[in-house]
Amino acid sequence: MRERCVVDTSALQYLFRIGQLDILQTLFDEVLVADAVEQELNRGKSAGYSVPDIADYSWITIAKPESHSTPIELKSLGDGECASILLARETSADQVILDDLNARYAAETLGLHVIGTIGILMRAKEQNLIPKIAPLLEQLIDAGMWISIEIKQYALELSGEGN
Repeated sequence: MRERCVVDTSALQYLFRIGQLDILQTLFDEVLVADAVEQELNRGKSAGYSVPDIADYSWITIAKPESHSTPIELKSLGDGECASILLARETSADQVILDDLNARYAAETLGLHVIGTIGILMRAKEQNLIPKIAPLLEQLIDAGMWISIEIKQYALELSGEGN
Protein backbone atom coordinates (compact mmCIF):
# COMPACT_ATOMS: atom_id res chain seq x y z
CA MET A 1 0.00 0.00 0.00
CA ARG A 2 1.37 3.38 -0.99
CA GLU A 3 1.40 6.03 1.71
CA ARG A 4 0.64 9.61 0.72
CA CYS A 5 1.14 12.82 2.68
CA VAL A 6 0.37 16.48 2.14
CA VAL A 7 2.86 18.91 3.67
CA ASP A 8 2.18 22.48 4.78
CA THR A 9 4.59 25.41 4.64
CA SER A 10 5.97 25.33 8.19
CA ALA A 11 6.95 21.66 8.10
CA LEU A 12 8.71 22.14 4.75
CA GLN A 13 10.55 25.20 6.06
CA TYR A 14 11.67 23.67 9.32
CA LEU A 15 12.69 20.30 7.92
CA PHE A 16 14.66 22.15 5.23
CA ARG A 17 16.37 24.42 7.77
CA ILE A 18 17.58 21.45 9.84
CA GLY A 19 18.67 19.44 6.79
CA GLN A 20 15.95 16.80 7.15
CA LEU A 21 13.55 17.54 4.28
CA ASP A 22 14.59 14.40 2.38
CA ILE A 23 13.28 12.30 5.26
CA LEU A 24 9.78 12.82 3.83
CA GLN A 25 10.82 10.98 0.68
CA THR A 26 11.85 8.00 2.79
CA LEU A 27 8.79 8.02 5.06
CA PHE A 28 6.19 8.43 2.32
CA ASP A 29 5.67 6.99 -1.14
CA GLU A 30 4.05 10.18 -2.35
CA VAL A 31 4.62 13.72 -1.04
CA LEU A 32 2.14 16.38 -2.15
CA VAL A 33 2.40 20.13 -1.68
CA ALA A 34 -0.52 22.45 -2.40
CA ASP A 35 0.15 25.17 -4.96
CA ALA A 36 -0.71 27.80 -2.31
CA VAL A 37 2.11 26.42 -0.14
CA GLU A 38 4.56 26.72 -3.02
CA GLN A 39 3.42 30.34 -3.46
CA GLU A 40 3.98 31.02 0.27
CA LEU A 41 7.48 29.56 0.03
CA ASN A 42 8.25 31.66 -3.04
CA ARG A 43 7.09 34.82 -1.23
CA GLY A 44 9.30 33.88 1.71
CA LYS A 45 12.27 33.32 -0.58
CA SER A 46 11.67 36.72 -2.23
CA ALA A 47 11.70 38.28 1.25
CA GLY A 48 15.07 36.66 2.00
CA TYR A 49 13.97 33.72 4.15
CA SER A 50 15.71 30.36 4.04
CA VAL A 51 13.08 28.15 2.41
CA PRO A 52 13.24 25.19 0.05
CA ASP A 53 12.73 25.61 -3.68
CA ILE A 54 10.17 22.87 -4.33
CA ALA A 55 11.36 22.57 -7.95
CA ASP A 56 14.65 21.16 -6.58
CA TYR A 57 12.84 18.11 -5.18
CA SER A 58 11.69 15.82 -7.97
CA TRP A 59 9.92 13.58 -5.45
CA ILE A 60 7.52 16.38 -4.39
CA THR A 61 4.38 16.83 -6.45
CA ILE A 62 2.68 20.23 -6.58
CA ALA A 63 -1.10 19.95 -6.75
CA LYS A 64 -4.03 22.32 -6.62
CA PRO A 65 -7.16 21.38 -4.69
CA GLU A 66 -10.15 21.07 -6.98
CA SER A 67 -12.66 22.25 -4.40
CA HIS A 68 -14.07 25.74 -4.94
CA SER A 69 -15.89 25.84 -1.62
CA THR A 70 -14.18 26.13 1.74
CA PRO A 71 -15.69 24.31 4.72
CA ILE A 72 -16.51 26.56 7.66
CA GLU A 73 -13.80 24.81 9.72
CA LEU A 74 -11.14 26.29 7.40
CA LYS A 75 -12.38 29.89 7.09
CA SER A 76 -9.95 31.31 9.68
CA LEU A 77 -6.84 29.56 8.33
CA GLY A 78 -4.16 30.85 6.00
CA ASP A 79 -4.19 30.00 2.29
CA GLY A 80 -1.49 27.34 2.55
CA GLU A 81 -3.09 25.58 5.50
CA CYS A 82 -6.51 25.67 3.89
CA ALA A 83 -5.21 24.36 0.56
CA SER A 84 -3.18 21.63 2.30
CA ILE A 85 -6.22 20.39 4.21
CA LEU A 86 -8.44 20.49 1.11
CA LEU A 87 -5.80 18.64 -0.91
CA ALA A 88 -5.40 16.02 1.83
CA ARG A 89 -9.17 15.44 1.81
CA GLU A 90 -9.42 15.24 -1.97
CA THR A 91 -6.49 12.84 -2.35
CA SER A 92 -7.38 10.71 0.69
CA ALA A 93 -3.90 11.39 2.06
CA ASP A 94 -2.76 9.13 4.86
CA GLN A 95 -1.26 12.11 6.71
CA VAL A 96 -1.42 15.87 6.54
CA ILE A 97 1.64 17.51 8.07
CA LEU A 98 0.64 20.68 9.93
CA ASP A 99 2.18 22.52 12.87
CA ASP A 100 -0.36 25.29 13.47
CA LEU A 101 -2.71 24.29 16.29
CA ASN A 102 -5.85 25.76 14.68
CA ALA A 103 -5.06 24.06 11.37
CA ARG A 104 -4.44 20.75 13.14
CA TYR A 105 -7.76 21.01 14.96
CA ALA A 106 -9.63 21.90 11.75
CA ALA A 107 -8.05 18.99 9.87
CA GLU A 108 -8.90 16.55 12.66
CA THR A 109 -12.47 17.88 12.75
CA LEU A 110 -12.69 17.00 9.05
CA GLY A 111 -11.49 13.46 9.77
CA LEU A 112 -7.89 13.77 8.59
CA HIS A 113 -4.88 12.14 10.21
CA VAL A 114 -2.55 14.91 11.36
CA ILE A 115 1.12 14.82 12.24
CA GLY A 116 3.52 17.71 12.86
CA THR A 117 7.18 18.33 12.21
CA ILE A 118 8.14 16.86 15.60
CA GLY A 119 5.97 13.81 14.89
CA ILE A 120 7.80 13.32 11.58
CA LEU A 121 11.12 13.31 13.43
CA MET A 122 9.75 10.83 15.98
CA ARG A 123 8.53 8.57 13.18
CA ALA A 124 11.93 8.81 11.47
CA LYS A 125 13.65 7.74 14.69
CA GLU A 126 11.18 4.89 15.15
CA GLN A 127 12.14 3.67 11.67
CA ASN A 128 15.86 4.06 12.45
CA LEU A 129 16.32 6.81 9.88
CA ILE A 130 17.85 9.12 12.49
CA PRO A 131 19.64 8.13 15.72
CA LYS A 132 18.20 10.81 18.04
CA ILE A 133 15.59 13.56 17.96
CA ALA A 134 17.04 15.64 20.82
CA PRO A 135 19.65 17.46 18.70
CA LEU A 136 17.11 17.99 15.94
CA LEU A 137 14.64 19.52 18.39
CA GLU A 138 17.37 21.95 19.43
CA GLN A 139 18.03 22.73 15.77
CA LEU A 140 14.31 23.38 15.24
CA ILE A 141 14.31 25.82 18.16
CA ASP A 142 17.43 27.52 16.75
CA ALA A 143 15.65 27.71 13.37
CA GLY A 144 12.79 29.64 14.98
CA MET A 145 10.24 26.97 15.84
CA TRP A 146 8.57 27.51 19.19
CA ILE A 147 8.47 24.26 21.16
CA SER A 148 7.17 24.29 24.71
CA ILE A 149 9.21 22.56 27.39
CA GLU A 150 6.30 20.14 27.93
CA ILE A 151 6.06 19.17 24.25
CA LYS A 152 9.82 18.78 23.99
CA GLN A 153 9.95 16.56 27.08
CA TYR A 154 6.95 14.52 25.91
CA ALA A 155 8.55 13.94 22.47
CA LEU A 156 11.82 12.92 24.09
CA GLU A 157 10.07 10.50 26.45
CA LEU A 158 8.04 8.92 23.66
CA SER A 159 11.24 8.56 21.65
CA GLY A 160 13.07 6.89 24.53
CA GLU A 161 15.33 9.89 25.09
CA GLY A 162 13.69 11.31 28.22
CA ASN A 163 15.39 11.67 31.57
